[in-house]
Amino acid sequence: MAEHLSDEEQLESFKRWFKENGLSTIVVVVLAAGGYFGWEFWKGYSEKTAQAASVIYQQMMDTALVDPGKRLNDSQKDEIGDLAVQLKKDYSGTQYARYAAMLLARLAVEDGEFETAAEQLQWADKGADEGLSLVIGLRLARIEAVRGNIDAAIELLNIEDAKTMASAYAEARGDFYLMKDDQDSAHSAYLQALQSVAQNDDQSRSIIELKLRHVAPASENESDSMGAFSENNK
Repeated sequence: MAEHLSDEEQLESFKRWFKENGLSTIVVVVLAAGGYFGWEFWKGYSEKTAQAASVIYQQMMDTALVDPGKRLNDSQKDEIGDLAVQLKKDYSGTQYARYAAMLLARLAVEDGEFETAAEQLQWADKGADEGLSLVIGLRLARIEAVRGNIDAAIELLNIEDAKTMASAYAEARGDFYLMKDDQDSAHSAYLQALQSVAQNDDQSRSIIELKLRHVAPASENESDSMGAFSENNK
């Protein structure tokens, strides 16, 4: 028996193998290659999309930049609105489009257009990551409070874990309870805010402590006063 198959036998063997396996093998290879090149194409497209969106967003920010104490004029607002519409239409899947909606919401609040502001924030919240969604939730709650919907505002902030926003959420709840003249609930909320505030955030800590003293029960204030008196007379 020959050690090696003849050329004709090798050809026949390859034909049989290809008939049984060749088509499926080629399909697998094509799909794998297509997946790789498709992913590389998508990565490149996503990067270009993000870059283009960032340029438009930067134009928005440049237009929105005004000196302290001054407000945007109508021409600036129109330009920002046009750029935001472009971002939301052509680059809706990017974070820049959400930032644009949040900027529009801020401008709407400045003009007293709270319904428009809420709509912009709700749009921005769709598909937002957890951190950004928490920021949006706080702003929506403040808008509800300004509109007189205090209970709705508090409900928006009653979530189990606000993560790095826990202190800000609790402080805002305290503010809303105070608007309802519920000092006990406000005191409890401010206390939670103080317990959650970041160790290095001295400014926020000072503000929360001030609010906490404002709503503290009379007995607690008397105790603090007596402690301060004792310290001063040592």
